[in-house]
Order: sequence, then structure tokens, then C-alpha cells
Amino acid sequence: MFLALREIRHQPARFALIVAIIALVGYVSFFLSALAIGLAHSYRAAVDQWGACAVVLTDVSNSSIAASRLTQDQVDAVSAAAEDHGLVATPVIAQGTVIERVGRSPSTESSRTRTDVYALGMDLRAPLVPDVVEGSAIDDPEHEVLLDASLAVEGWAVGDSLTIAGTDHQWRVVGLTRDVTFQASGVMTVDAGALASATATALSPVPNAVVLSGADWQEAPAALVGSLSEAGLSTLSPADFIAALPGYSAQVLTFSLMIIALILIAALVLAIFLYVLTLQKRAVLGILKARGVPTSYLVASGGLQTTVLATAGVAVGLGLTVLTGLVLPDTVPFRASAPLIAAITGAFIIFAVLGGLISVRVVARIDPVEAIA
Repeated sequence: MFLALREIRHQPARFALIVAIIALVGYVSFFLSALAIGLAHSYRAAVDQWGACAVVLTDVSNSSIAASRLTQDQVDAVSAAAEDHGLVATPVIAQGTVIERVGRSPSTESSRTRTDVYALGMDLRAPLVPDVVEGSAIDDPEHEVLLDASLAVEGWAVGDSLTIAGTDHQWRVVGLTRDVTFQASGVMTVDAGALASATATALSPVPNAVVLSGADWQEAPAALVGSLSEAGLSTLSPADFIAALPGYSAQVLTFSLMIIALILIAALVLAIFLYVLTLQKRAVLGILKARGVPTSYLVASGGLQTTVLATAGVAVGLGLTVLTGLVLPDTVPFRASAPLIAAITGAFIIFAVLGGLISVRVVARIDPVEAIA
């Protein structure tokens, strides 16, 4: 401890450079991880909010909710099977659409507010309906909707009137929900029957899925899966359903590989710096060994020094990430995760120490006589 810290105090500029490099690489890693978590969360937030135990789609949909089209007989089959297992079955219409504000002058393009959303039609008495954080719940299912609060940055607010692209039916926003997004788009929560009726000509909506809730199992019972399979349906766990969302797995894997690569690069850079520093102080290490300082002590001192440098660099990088998160606009999908930050921090320190051990061979082979000469 004494030798490691004394050397850092004796040459602060040199070691500050190492800390700065680790801090920058750590900052990029933390920032990318927060972006990855935020983007992934924007894909799945609405599904997480459901609290579902299973999602039922058609077999031919290849686990894609957009390609799933359930007939009324299939919906009835799911409801009957769910009732047999003490579950709640909620048919859901899930479709991407464009909404446009009503009551603005169409004379100029800037006066229009058109927004891409994901419309989720469901039974408003079901447990899937999100909580309202501003405004009120839906009282008139034929004319009222809820919007996610993320759409507020585009100018949407409680009291606005809107139409769905291709239709003339007007809806009124009576409440805002929080953190309800699907496939990176804000969600419009609406009554399934009213949505089907209002968009029948333009979109021909039918239930895309049936969400089962009321159980906490890890895997659906074989009896339930078998009975639904006979009706041409697939039963997916929420995790499997989310993994099948277009682009979700690819972007998670991409960000994960980038973060791992950055950690390995930081460890390699630190190892190279420490290796060069060790070569530069061969004479000093030789004198210490000649005075009877054991090699194990010198190696332990180097390991401790590496740990201090890596910890300081990661701390600075984390601080920069927190400051960046405070100034980013709400439109950026930035979402920090404490477990992931802890994992990255631990990986940085562990790999940095392992990289620093490259210098052990140099220290062990130092001959005091040759080093002093």
C-alpha cells in the first residue's frame, strides 16, 4: 500500500494520464449501457406493465404480434382455457398508427401535429390498463383515450382531440400514463371494441394477441399449452415475446458486444501503460530487491496500484455519465441500471488488474545486480 500510493504521489501527471484514459473509456461504456437499457426499455415497457404470465399468438405468426390475427373462435378458445386454469384472458389489438391533432389550422405544415404511436386496444376493465398519472381514467370508451406521457414532448396534452390516420372518428385525450411504450413508440390506450369500430374501414383491426394474467409461473403448464396448440395458437412467456420483437435482440446483442469490447480495450491499454512503467523503473525495483524486498510484495504493490487507478478512472467516468444524464433531453432513451453499472465497474477493475499482471513476469525476472549496473 505504502509503495503503491507513494509512487502515485511522486509522479501524479503520469498516473493522471492513465486515470483519464480509463475514465474516458469507462464513460463511453456507461453511456452506451444507459442508452442500451433505455432503448430496450422503450421496446418493452408496455409489456412489462402488463404483468402478464403468458402471451398467446397464432402459430403462423412466428411469434410476431404484428403478424398475428386471431379469429373469434381462437379468442373464445383462449378464454375457455384460461378460465379452466383460473387465469384472466384479455384480447389485445396492437397496431402502429399515426394520430393527428384536431382543431389546428391546416394552412401551414408547422401547425400540424402528427405522431407515430402504437395503439393498444383492450378491455378497459382488465388489469392490463396502465395507471393514469395526469388527468383521469376513461369514462366514455367510445370517444376517450389515454396517451403515454413521453408524447408530451411533441405537444400532446390532456384535453387534446385527435383522429387516427385514415379515419374521421374523433377521440379526446383524458389522461396520461407513464412509462408505457412499445417498440420505441408511445402507446395510445383505447377500448378494443371502440378501436375496432372506429377503424373498421381503414385498418380492419382484429385481436392480435390474448394476454393471460393471474399467475406467477416461470413456464405455462403443458395442459394449457396443449389445449391452445390444438386451436392453432402458441403460448409465449413475456420474456420470449419480448425477445421476438423486431430488432430487440439484435440491438441488445450489439450494445453488449460494444461494452465488452470497450472493457477489454481499457484493460489492454492499462496493461500496456503499466508494462512500460515497470520497464522504466527496473533500476528502482532492482534496488528494492537488493535491499531484501520480496518479489511478492512488489507484485502485490503493483496490483494494488492498478486497482487504485482503475477504480479512480471508473469513478470519474461514472460521474461524467451521471452529469450527462442530467442534461440530456427526454427524447433520448437514457436509462441507468444500478446492477449493470455495478457489473461494468467490477468487470473494469477485474480485467484491469488481470491486465496489470502482465508486468509480474518483468518484476520476477529482475536481477538486482544487472538492474543497478
